[in-house]
Formats: sequence, C-alpha cells, structure tokens
Amino acid sequence: MPKVVAYVPAESVVHGIVEANSPNGWDVVRLDSRATSEETLHAAVSDADFLMFFGGHISADTLRAGPRLRLANSLHAGFDNFPLNEAGELGIAFATASGTNSQGVAELALTLMLSLYRHLVWTDKAIRDGGWKVQRATGHDTYEIEGKTVGIIGLGNIGSITARLVKGFNTEILYTDLEAKPEVEKTLGARRVDLDYLLSESDIVTLHTPLDDSTHGMIGEKELALMKPSAILINTCRGPVVQEAVLLQALQERRIWGAGLDVFEEEPTPPDNPLLQLDNVVVVPHLAGQTYESYPRRVQLAFANMQRVLDGSPPHNLITGR
Repeated sequence: MPKVVAYVPAESVVHGIVEANSPNGWDVVRLDSRATSEETLHAAVSDADFLMFFGGHISADTLRAGPRLRLANSLHAGFDNFPLNEAGELGIAFATASGTNSQGVAELALTLMLSLYRHLVWTDKAIRDGGWKVQRATGHDTYEIEGKTVGIIGLGNIGSITARLVKGFNTEILYTDLEAKPEVEKTLGARRVDLDYLLSESDIVTLHTPLDDSTHGMIGEKELALMKPSAILINTCRGPVVQEAVLLQALQERRIWGAGLDVFEEEPTPPDNPLLQLDNVVVVPHLAGQTYESYPRRVQLAFANMQRVLDGSPPHNLITGR
C-alpha cells in the first residue's frame, strides 16, 4: 500500500480535494503546510513513497528524511523554489502541475490588459468614493485590445491559451520561445520573432516563461527601452523575470504606458513598495492560477503521476535539471 504525504494548507480547498481523490487502499496523510513543524513533516515522510505539496516550503533536509521517496509532486506549475539538484542526487523524481492552471493564468493576463486599458481599478474607486466619471477614463487615454500587436514571451501551455484568447480581439500575435510552435502559428497566425523585435513592435507584452537562470532578470533596462511609450507589460509568471527597480523607473517616467503585475521580486510585496503608489499599475497578489476549476486537476494529475511511477513509467511534467 503506497504512502503519500499531502503537505497542503488545511484551510485550502485543496485539503478536501486530496481526500476526495485519494485512491482506494492508499495511505494518504494530510499535513497542514502552514502549521506543521519540520520535525513532524520529516517523521511523516520517513516511510513515505510519495510527497505532494502546495504552498509549503520543501527543503533538501525534508527530501533526505524520506529514504523511500520516489516522487515529489508540486501542485504548482513552477519549480524555482524546489531543491531540484538535491532531489536528483537522492534519486527522487520531481514533477509539477504545469498545465492544470493554464486557463486561469491566461484569463487573468487578459483581465490585467483590460483593467489597464479601461482604468477599471480607478473608476471603481471613484464610484465607491462618491464620484462618477474620472477624466482619465473618458476616452482620450482609454484603449481597445482590438487590432493591437500582442507579444507573448513563452508560448507554452499558458502562453498558447493567452494567444487564443487575445486572437478573439483580432490581434497580431508575436512570440518568443525556445522552440517553434507550428500548430499555434497555423491556427492563430502567430509569428516567432526574436525578443528585441517583439519588444519594439508589441503594444502589449505578456510574460509566460518559467523562472530559471536564463530568464532571471530578462526584462531590464535595455529591454524596457525597446518598448513603445504606449505599450503595457503584463507579468503573471514570476517576479524576478523582471528587474523591478528598472520597471519602476520606466513606469514613473512614463517610458511605458502601464503594467499589470500578479507577481513581484519579493512576495508578499512590502506595503511600501513604490510600485503600489503608481497610477499606471494594476496589481494582484500572485493568484492567477488559483481557480476553483484548477484545484481538482492539480491533485488528480499528482495521483496519476504516482500511479505512473508505480507502473514503471515516468511522471508527466517531469523536471530533470536546470
């Protein structure tokens, strides 16, 4: 009987979804990732075959405490906070939930675009404060997505869905990716270009790349200088992909028109972060992928991956190195 340690927040809907989707006959131990001590976690994994986690930190010491661990499966799409090298040394496979939250992230990217173009945050506040129309939203500085050029950096699961969504606005789609995506090019008319061209030609630049050594700080002074003064930048991937101090200056000086941010270099971002004081920035607290529909998909994929390992097959979304 396989033993699974599910390290997830007790107050999260995920906690109950793990119980509802646990395979019959499996020993599934649910631990609160926000309240469980490291000592208790290590004791639980000491005889476990599998570890799934959501919202909690997994250290190399935790992996070392589980000599029987065969797979650690994150219920997140990213892998930047996991001790990947140590897992490899210990012979523990690591997989993510990549793809299970793609629709939600893509929809929030679109929401941020519209929120900026239509000044939704500021018009909402004006009405709640007893006002009515605000000058900034009366049309002289309000825009439509229709006909714009959208540059997508990273055309994986999320980027591809984002492309499909914005194509409904009759946009031109440019993209950069390590690999060509002929199917998306064929169905949506997307064009693969280099990063400099994408930045200089796009009205909307949206980031959908993983965070690793090659993407850390990839949007900096040079890259922002290439963008149009009328362009907006959307980041729903990882905060450190953008050099935040440089972005702040570009926004303050109106060298780009605005930014929609779901992620920050430091999270939670400090309340005195000067980005929060700008009137051309819409912010969200890193929740793009957190939708009701995505949670069952995450958990079901993790259990399916465990069964694949038991059957001698590699898990889906296997991450083997950086």
